[in-house]
Amino acid sequence: MTKLRYTILLLLCACGGGFSGEYRAMQGAVTLDFDRDGRVRQSMIGRQIAEFDFEKDGDEIKIFVAPGLAQIYRIQSDDVIIGPGGVTLVKRR
Repeated sequence: MTKLRYTILLLLCACGGGFSGEYRAMQGAVTLDFDRDGRVRQSMIGRQIAEFDFEKDGDEIKIFVAPGLAQIYRIQSDDVIIGPGGVTLVKRR
């Protein structure tokens, strides 16, 4: 990898907040798998059903489910996010 490409990659990761990981609802039926590149995959009962863009803004994660429409998740800790309706998702280790 060239130095320029490596530098750009580092800057993009730093600007994006580096949020990533797989988070599961307490019952395990819903999973959100966040990539550092700003994409999130949503699965239900182990089957991927959708993929969206997201951004981290302070202690909030905005998942853009449609143009101009975002679901807001609140980061409670490194391991827990709270979604719409109070749904708790825990990071898979």
